[in-house]
Amino acid sequence: MTTKDHSDATVEDLPACRDLLARGRLRVRGLHAHLASGLGAPAALAVAGKILRFARDWCASAGIARPVITLGGGMAVDYGSPARTFDWEAYGRGLARLRRLGETLRIEPGRAVTAYCGWYVTRVLDVKRGFAVVAGGTHHLRTPAARGHSQPFAVLPDDTWPHPWARDQSGNRPVTVVGQLCTPKDVLAREVRTGPVRTGDKIAFGLAGAYAWNISHTAFLMHPAPDFHYLGEVS
Repeated sequence: MTTKDHSDATVEDLPACRDLLARGRLRVRGLHAHLASGLGAPAALAVAGKILRFARDWCASAGIARPVITLGGGMAVDYGSPARTFDWEAYGRGLARLRRLGETLRIEPGRAVTAYCGWYVTRVLDVKRGFAVVAGGTHHLRTPAARGHSQPFAVLPDDTWPHPWARDQSGNRPVTVVGQLCTPKDVLAREVRTGPVRTGDKIAFGLAGAYAWNISHTAFLMHPAPDFHYLGEVS
């Protein structure tokens, strides 16, 4: 068998892969696909239908009678409108209609589940002409820099912060929230209209439970890591 770079692999290589696995005494149970990201329920169901049509034909040709088919993930998380969430009910009903007897369908919900389970809180160190400089940055929360969006946030006024001089504040103008790193990419949110932001206030960024700390350049300029606090239900 001729080896090739994985980036050149196509669906035509699947039979050779199946035969290679068989020689290693592994039994192929089905197919795993992941074709898209950032989809709403209707688009995700359309992708699932295409995967299933291909997977059923291929599994039948390979003699797989009761296939396990992983449809991937890609469920949308709307960072611009956090209240708009993926329609899990419609997606589940749609998958139930698509599934055939004997098939096991699996999904990878990933970010669409965990993103809502985390907050990143940091303090404002300085306010300058529409910019709020925070103690953290993209070395803690890389999501907005990686995806090119403004991370949703709330300002938490803090009147307990000790300050021997007058506190700078943004007024009612749009605010761009930046970190302390020596790169223009250290931006967490751009020109967001919010209430006044003052030096010493805290900013809580939502949707920080996925693709945040775990994809960040955490050792950039040797800044310290954030503290982690895990909250659960009180019994």
